[in-house]
Amino acid sequence: MIDVEKFIGTRKKLKISQVALSKGVCTQATLSKFENHQQIPAIDIMVTLCERLGLTLNDIFPVQIKQQKSKDVLSNVIIAMGYQNIERFRQDTQEIVPSKLGKAESNSYQLTQYFAAVMWQQDTDQAQKIITKIDIPALPSTQKYAFYAITLHYYLMINERGDAQKMFEDLAKHREVIISGQYSIFQLMTFYLLAQYQMAVKKHTEAMAWAAIGIDIASKNDRTYFLENLFWLLVEAGDIWHNQSFIVNEMIENARVIAKMHGNQEILDKVSQRKKGKK
Repeated sequence: MIDVEKFIGTRKKLKISQVALSKGVCTQATLSKFENHQQIPAIDIMVTLCERLGLTLNDIFPVQIKQQKSKDVLSNVIIAMGYQNIERFRQDTQEIVPSKLGKAESNSYQLTQYFAAVMWQQDTDQAQKIITKIDIPALPSTQKYAFYAITLHYYLMINERGDAQKMFEDLAKHREVIISGQYSIFQLMTFYLLAQYQMAVKKHTEAMAWAAIGIDIASKNDRTYFLENLFWLLVEAGDIWHNQSFIVNEMIENARVIAKMHGNQEILDKVSQRKKGKK
């Protein structure tokens, strides 16, 4: 049973309109459908909407404890992924009971595991197993673009560069659609992965352009998911194109501060190595 009334009551008590609450997160129509018991938005959208009202998913979805715990922890897993906090991600993942997740939540969960297998573990066998568990047609559009963005890195990992480039070109054709889509952690992930791909194939100017789009989206939505990684991409590209040192230093400091806040050890290590003169 979904406690939509509690959600609506809290929104009205705080005097927040549907337009204001949904801004930068989803369309007003999506929020309206939820409040009218017609459709439940993707979990990362629900997490953000609830956060804006000072609620948790547990407040809105009061179901059996084990099932609810898995849903609550899943939201933490998605956030840890957006923060690139690998230790927290692993800890929260261990608490999830996949069998207690619904279809949409299961897809979101498997997508986080796919990201981890490709970007952190670089485990091709594990990535292949996870792909078979994802119902791709059922993914919301933001998650679908994220899936394909992860997959182009998977192709790089197995040295299928032609397939990777083709997938990148297909995603690039949908750039404006992705930009105008519903804000979510997965949307920021997509821009980070596209920028990272361009760096991997040594197209540094293009990488900077994709990273800048991601930073702009994060800024407009007052969120910091993947932000330090995007700043670090600009730092790396800036080194190659000899940007003025004070600009590079400012981006390094931005990346360091956000990484420390997120617990993103990889970026913190890179900053430390740079300070020691090991680029």
